[in-house]
Amino acid sequence: MAVTSSSRPVQGKIRYGAPNHEHKIWLFMRLSGLVMFVTVVFHLLYMHMFVRVENITFDNIAERWSGPAGVFWRLFDASLLFIGMAHGMNGVRFSINDYVHNRFLNFLLTAAVYGLGLLLILLGSLAIILGAGGLGRLFESVMG
Repeated sequence: MAVTSSSRPVQGKIRYGAPNHEHKIWLFMRLSGLVMFVTVVFHLLYMHMFVRVENITFDNIAERWSGPAGVFWRLFDASLLFIGMAHGMNGVRFSINDYVHNRFLNFLLTAAVYGLGLLLILLGSLAIILGAGGLGRLFESVMG
């Protein structure tokens, strides 16, 4: 059964990487969507039912990240960040491939999406590593 991620009727398909690359990405999108569904539902239920929205503060997050289960929560939040951003960037790439048929513009837009996504992953990773409020303190120390 042939699997295609998008059609490119005007100038043919833009090829990426090794054979079956698009099939592997198609499979990644399905698996990451399933993992995200489970983790996001857990995250929403935990934050809305157990923590309560009115109690979500930097202090609450700092306490959750520093307690005995802090490593679990940081890894959980990092997995949401990495899987969500990879899934989202790839979804935007699909849309770019569907609607932008000029190869150069397609490349520029795809590079911009991946560049912005990697910047957001870097900032999110710094926030998770430095802790709640740590990114703000880092920017304050850098800016003076």
